[in-house]
Formats: sequence, structure tokens, C-alpha cells
Amino acid sequence: MWGFLAKMLLGLPGLADGLFGYLNKRSDNTVLVNGQNVAADVSVGQAQLAAYVEERKVIAQERAAQNGSPWTAWMIPTAFGLCMIHFGAIVLDSTFLFNWRVAKLPAPYDQMEWSIVMAVIGVAGIAGTVRKVFSK
Repeated sequence: MWGFLAKMLLGLPGLADGLFGYLNKRSDNTVLVNGQNVAADVSVGQAQLAAYVEERKVIAQERAAQNGSPWTAWMIPTAFGLCMIHFGAIVLDSTFLFNWRVAKLPAPYDQMEWSIVMAVIGVAGIAGTVRKVFSK
């Protein structure tokens, strides 16, 4: 349609054909480049997904090995239980003023206790985001 209008208005069919031919080639090249970019993005995404799946398989094997051993199967539940008891005692003592005098853990261990509780509950991944949102 545009080619026909250009021929009618310009009266120079050779010039209009050359211009529209050039624009069509340029458009085809752009489509080709975009297609190659999409193909590259897809292959990168597939490689990342495959690596993630392999990583999760290794982690699952390590956890299965830990849970299968009588020496290590009790470690995570015991650490979580102790942390929850201590954390609960601190909260109850400070909330209801029971005067239990429950001491907080020293500097590196208080963060470890918090990490254990949050990891087992399942919010360790989003705790930083939640903290940033509610700190403002």
C-alpha cells in the first residue's frame, strides 16, 4: 500500500522501490537479530534451570545422608527445640514481666539463634526483605 502511494505521489517508481526494499531488508535483519537474542536467552535460562535442579539434588542427597545417620538425625530438631525454648522464655519474660531474668545470648550466638528459628520456620529467605519493609 505504501509503495503504491509513493509511486503515485513521487512519480519515481525506481526510487520508491529502492527505498522500500532497503527498509524491508532492515526490518528483516532486526527480526533475525531479535530471534537470535531470544534463542540465546532461552538457552541461558535452560542452563540455569538445569544447574539449579542439580544443586537441589545434591542438597537432597546430603540431607538424606544426615537423616539416615543416628549420629546426625537429632541435631537439627534439637537445635531448633532449644532455640525455640530460649526464644519463648525471652518473649514470655519480657511480655508478662515474670521476672525470670532470662539472659539473651552473646553477640554472634543471638544471630545464630535467630537464623535457626527462621530457617526451620521457613522465612529465612524473606526475613531481610520483611525487615526492610517494616523498618521505614
